[in-house]
Amino acid sequence: MSRTPVVRVGNRPGPKPRLTRDEIIEAAVEMGVDRLSIGAVAEHLGVAPGTLYRYVDGLEEIASAAVELVFTRTPLPDARDGWRMFLEDEAALAFELLLRYSGLVQDLGTDLGAVAGERLRRIVATLADAGFPPAAAVRVADAVLDIVADGAIRTRWVRGADGRPGDLSEPARAYVATLDEPVRSEVLAIMTDPRSHVLDKVALVLDGVEHRRGTGREGYAGIE
Repeated sequence: MSRTPVVRVGNRPGPKPRLTRDEIIEAAVEMGVDRLSIGAVAEHLGVAPGTLYRYVDGLEEIASAAVELVFTRTPLPDARDGWRMFLEDEAALAFELLLRYSGLVQDLGTDLGAVAGERLRRIVATLADAGFPPAAAVRVADAVLDIVADGAIRTRWVRGADGRPGDLSEPARAYVATLDEPVRSEVLAIMTDPRSHVLDKVALVLDGVEHRRGTGREGYAGIE
């Protein structure tokens, strides 16, 4: 008894669809990277889901590249008011961007900070224009982005996967309950307003940078 051959979706014989990896990533950005799935991207492009695997390894690659593209295309803050204001504005902007996409990237096991690689390069270039030696520019930019990325991850844990500003997840509530005053009140204040906490941590770091530059500390005031 003969059987009808099974043809797998995405592996049909004949010429491959005219598609590129860049077109897939662009489609993901257009759709809104917070609503990604292989099926949704394929439908948006008018191809079978299996077709995408000819150009990308899977959803993680699409998500990471799409978020990275968003970061690359988002303009940096104006640096004309000085390097400190530039970094404070960048921290606020990066926190909102990272928080917006933290669930998508984190759930897929991608390093959240890694998607900002090109942005880091541009921040370093801006600091170099402001008189920072290369090593100092990299350290300062990396420190700021680390604080912001960590803050976005922790904020998602505090709120829960579907939480809104002000919400506390069950794990967060349980943690707060283990604390004594006055620590409990202070931690609760941080959890309910994580943005202010993150920006304050950035400010503390920048206070130290200003001090080092003011005292001529090696690597920060043009001293190699």
